[in-house]
Amino acid sequence: MIKTLRSAQCIKMADMALRMNQKENHHKKKQESLACQRLIRVPHNSKGQLKIQEMAFVLLALVLLGFIAFMYFAKLQTENISSSAQKLNENVANSLRDKIAALPELKCSETLCIDRDKATILKSSKRDSLFQGLSKVSLLEIYPKQEEIIVYQSGRSVNKTYSTFINICGQKKSGSTFAYECGLGMLEVGI
Repeated sequence: MIKTLRSAQCIKMADMALRMNQKENHHKKKQESLACQRLIRVPHNSKGQLKIQEMAFVLLALVLLGFIAFMYFAKLQTENISSSAQKLNENVANSLRDKIAALPELKCSETLCIDRDKATILKSSKRDSLFQGLSKVSLLEIYPKQEEIIVYQSGRSVNKTYSTFINICGQKKSGSTFAYECGLGMLEVGI
């Protein structure tokens, strides 16, 4: 009887071991098939994937909006800088124009006028240091006769011209005396 009991227990144990072995094999096969499915198919968690895609699109939209705002700000700053540079150039040209009108080399003995004879002499003397930063300085006599005297001209092209009206006078001999004969003219300064 003890022998039959032992053999029954051995059969049960062998049967249990066989079943466990089959379960382990089945479990391993199931894991392998799941791994293959993961490689081939998209995971089944579509809600999480949708949330990730939403967040990615929102971040992309925010980056795009930030880029557009930056470009608009850069454009405004560029326009500000260019208008400031233009105002600065105008101020420099106006101050140089006034400085040229007051130069003793061009000024006549009367107040607020330019001597035509001195301008003609200065034209031939080539004094570049007086007109530093300018590309052209000219006197255009409008009345009584039209005449242009180019006092200075560099090799550069003129970008912008600033002008002001001024008296242009020249000494004329009338009899035994010299008198100033003045006319209306324009001083043009080119940058």
